[in-house]
Amino acid sequence: MELRTAENSPRHRLPGANTPTVTVVFGGEAGGPDVGLVRVRVPAGGGMPAHRHGNSDVVVTPVSGQVTISDGESSVDVGVGSSALVLKDEEVSLTNSGKEAAELLVSAGPADFVAGVRRWPEYRGA
Repeated sequence: MELRTAENSPRHRLPGANTPTVTVVFGGEAGGPDVGLVRVRVPAGGGMPAHRHGNSDVVVTPVSGQVTISDGESSVDVGVGSSALVLKDEEVSLTNSGKEAAELLVSAGPADFVAGVRRWPEYRGA
């Protein structure tokens, strides 16, 4: 068993305004587990453009706030108490149109998506 906290987990962020900050909790390391977990903070008015999760299926679960996930044809609002499954072959975008940041837990299996996040620029901001 292993315990990790935000203080000992690397944070990453894509360049640009209002992009999410992603804290890698587990996965994406050589010899690591086959499942990954990241904590994502999506600022108010922020989001991610259309993207895929590599070879990973992901489950998006808000712990605060709400986000909208769109596949270009339809969209779902995902808030506290609900989760969204995004399959590896789906291209989705994510937006937070709320007035406060949304905090999400994103599980990925296999952890390929988390390995990709680890290659994003490290973030040392607040």
